[in-house]
Amino acid sequence: MKNLFITGGSGLLGSKFEYLAGDRYDITVTHHKNPVPNSISFNITDEKDVLEKISALNPDLVVHSAAMTNVDYCEDHPDEAWKLNVTGTENIARACEKTGSKLIYVSTDFVFDGERGMYREEDETSPLGHYALTKLKGEEVIQKYDVNYAVARVSVLYGWHHRMNFVTWVIDELKNGRNINIVTDQYNSPTLADNAAEAILKLFELDKTGIYHTAGGERVNRFDFAVNIADVFELDPNLINSIESTNFVQKAKRPKDSSLDINKIERDTGMKMMGTVEGLEYMKKIME
Repeated sequence: MKNLFITGGSGLLGSKFEYLAGDRYDITVTHHKNPVPNSISFNITDEKDVLEKISALNPDLVVHSAAMTNVDYCEDHPDEAWKLNVTGTENIARACEKTGSKLIYVSTDFVFDGERGMYREEDETSPLGHYALTKLKGEEVIQKYDVNYAVARVSVLYGWHHRMNFVTWVIDELKNGRNINIVTDQYNSPTLADNAAEAILKLFELDKTGIYHTAGGERVNRFDFAVNIADVFELDPNLINSIESTNFVQKAKRPKDSSLDINKIERDTGMKMMGTVEGLEYMKKIME
């Protein structure tokens, strides 16, 4: 049985691999500050810790999903974000080079400036904020090493998890009868974490390399996404107020349209990347 090593195992995406493929692979998940059942402590910024633990397990695949993802926090704490997202990623790549492990690095749609949307893998990157810059530098740093790698860019990950994401937050707010303000002028490709994890496993199984937009199969703005959530979970859409992003104060700049073209991942793996209604219906089904 092949051995998978998942960084960020307590996060939304990292938590899906054991659930989806624990019967097919020997999976080791890691945590740093938030332990989960059967996870091991792992500090990606500690080069010695990274090398020792990856070398000891000698995994066939390392999925590097651990990252500092709070966009505004990264803007306020640039050195901390760089240490985790860039230096930490380099430590992982260096260890994978030593063990010969395949590396799949989880990146983001925010590497683009959002001026036009539906970006393809070969399009020019232009990060607007520090979080996006560190994730792009992470993509670049793994290419310095002699490692079999793929980059999986995701967008607005959602799904069931013990920590809130956009979908679970909207569900909670609407269930409690609270009004919410959602922007109409920010477009993404919302990605069901379970679907992204399956696509990442396919990239490994088919030994694909290079950059893949491993995102949802629909370009949608945040407001329409929220309305879809209300519809699927039979909640009141009248509680959702539409606003423009100029009325919503955020520390870091966000791309207006960072939607991703997913033709390559679907073509090369045979995967179906779900649109929002399909993804939300999957969430509802596994909840029941």
